[in-house]
Amino acid sequence: MVSAREPIGPAAFVIVTTMAAACGCTTSALIRPDDPVFARAITRMERTITEVEATGGAPAERSLFLQAEAFYRYRFEPPRRGGTSFLAEAAAAITDFPALQSLAGSLDLVDLRLRSADGAVQLWETLLQRYPNSPLRPLTLYRLGWAYRNVGAAGLPRESGDEAFKELLRAGTPAPIAAILPAARATPSKSKGTAARWSLIPGLGQFYVGEPVNGSVRLAMALAATAAIVTPAVIGFERGSDLTFKHDWPLLALGLGGLVVLSIDYTPRGPMRGVVQWNERAEAVFEDAHPDAP
Repeated sequence: MVSAREPIGPAAFVIVTTMAAACGCTTSALIRPDDPVFARAITRMERTITEVEATGGAPAERSLFLQAEAFYRYRFEPPRRGGTSFLAEAAAAITDFPALQSLAGSLDLVDLRLRSADGAVQLWETLLQRYPNSPLRPLTLYRLGWAYRNVGAAGLPRESGDEAFKELLRAGTPAPIAAILPAARATPSKSKGTAARWSLIPGLGQFYVGEPVNGSVRLAMALAATAAIVTPAVIGFERGSDLTFKHDWPLLALGLGGLVVLSIDYTPRGPMRGVVQWNERAEAVFEDAHPDAP
């Protein structure tokens, strides 16, 4: 334990100030009452409950389906990230301290929002495995066709939602779903895997999900940070033994600053969120065009 007379080291100072900022500047985690995304999700959930009850499925099957549906309908407009989360992310990148990394990941609900489709797919696939003859099977396959577009977990039974749509066609599609299935399969989507690959170069992932301004800023930051790293290295290589810390420490500071900025700038979380929101908007357009869709 640090006594009152002992000086606080730089790392401890960063931890203390970040924790204090987190306590004083975090925003409410509650969903806003005027959130249109959440209101739409609730309306769809209520409609689905009525449809599921009408299928005549066993109580255990209905319960399992609705657990998955609740994950799938976990939709709201993510709040803007505050200065606290950026501060914690910067501190985590600078210090590589596990506690700060944990704090940086817990200051918003983005991670839970991004992984909700994984939970839904896991439960729906479990339903199909346990109850292969369930009257809910067609609706489950239809939901999987959409939900797989936003998954990020490995080891799931299918590679894509189109596999679920194809299985639904082979099994004989009920009339209400058969009428809209071709349009559902043709609805464009974005891929988390593709976004992650584009994100190897900061900014390109944002371009992929339709955020050109954000992508341009991140790409410019990455180029500037790379220049800050490369320039001192080139100068050091050319001057060799003439370098001294007393006179050339600004070169070291410049390079380290570039590394910090690049480590903060390089994150696929933004494109991952962009993929989920892009796909949900595409699905909403589809639902508006097909009001009878289950």
